[in-house]
Amino acid sequence: MNSLKNQQHRNLTNPIFNDNKMKLGVFGFNASNGCSITMAPERHIPDWSRDLKMAQAADRMGFEALVPLGRWRGFDGLTNFNGICFETYTWAAGLGAGTSNPSVMATSHVPTIHPIVAAKQAATIDQISNGRFALNIVCGWFTPEMEMFGGTMMEHDLRYDYAQEWLDVMKMLWTRDGYFDFQGKFFEIKKGFASPKPVQQPFPPLMNAGGSKKGMDFAARNCDLVYLLLDPENLDKAHDQIASYKNLARERYGREIQVWCYTYVVQRDTQKEADDYLRYYAVEHGDDEATDNILRTLGVETGIWSPEEQQKFKFHFKAGWGGYPLVGTPERIVDKMKALSEIGLDGMSLTWVDYTDGIARWEKGVMPLLEQAGLRRPFNTHALAA
Repeated sequence: MNSLKNQQHRNLTNPIFNDNKMKLGVFGFNASNGCSITMAPERHIPDWSRDLKMAQAADRMGFEALVPLGRWRGFDGLTNFNGICFETYTWAAGLGAGTSNPSVMATSHVPTIHPIVAAKQAATIDQISNGRFALNIVCGWFTPEMEMFGGTMMEHDLRYDYAQEWLDVMKMLWTRDGYFDFQGKFFEIKKGFASPKPVQQPFPPLMNAGGSKKGMDFAARNCDLVYLLLDPENLDKAHDQIASYKNLARERYGREIQVWCYTYVVQRDTQKEADDYLRYYAVEHGDDEATDNILRTLGVETGIWSPEEQQKFKFHFKAGWGGYPLVGTPERIVDKMKALSEIGLDGMSLTWVDYTDGIARWEKGVMPLLEQAGLRRPFNTHALAA
């Protein structure tokens, strides 16, 4: 039997439950280029020592999360965008051992791993990090990746049915002492068992980025954090997106969830310098071939948009996978973040073309202003929510 002596409620160990108004993560630095589909020479190439230093810089500032991309192959093009990618469970384990504060996440494509293996890996990382693990669940969308594993892409809604059963098995493994049997549509478990259990009780927090009706229901039912793609030109629409997700979780499932977005950051001393750098890496050095490959896979190039709308979307994808743009001076960046906080956004995961340069600029220019704006407490007096 597994002793509960060393287990704690996750609010006591995992910083994503703290009381900062705007929580922060670093996103995608386990994969080549991160989220910037660019040929710029300074683009990110994963290197373990560099990744660890960036994680420790985020740790020093009190960031809440380190979130990887789940990727098994690249998108070709001149850069083979995301073609170099650290596996996310082992990456999280390494960063968990090398940091003290942030939640270390794994991004898991559920069709690629059996829930017994995933549950054991998650519990092990939670032990290594002393209760700072979180799991980002992805149902699978990139057909060539699924074919690498000898499978086929399931129909959209069926993917979420599979993920629900996968997660149900995981939760039983995390919470039940002794053996159990399970018979479902996708899994048959005979005398299932897992020990040790996670440090966090009842189990580690979960994240998902479901945007469809089925995906939103899955996330509202199961997850503690959700990712949204927000319209950067319409704050009222973004407010409605955030409110509808939170209301769905609250009204249908009696749950409270955090809503996060991911963002590409271009921080410079003047707005012109920031705009010029954005144009330099996304337009002058953008990998158009890789971008076109991604958009075809996502079904964006269907002819339902005007050429102007398609080019605009393509630009934001090259700039940062369609994330929310934080482009400008530290003051303008903080103003945007304050506006997003006021409409209900709980957290932002940050990406840069050059993560090492970007996170250094952020620490010097943005972090003090976030504290002055009341979006974050100074980290040395930071207290986790009870």
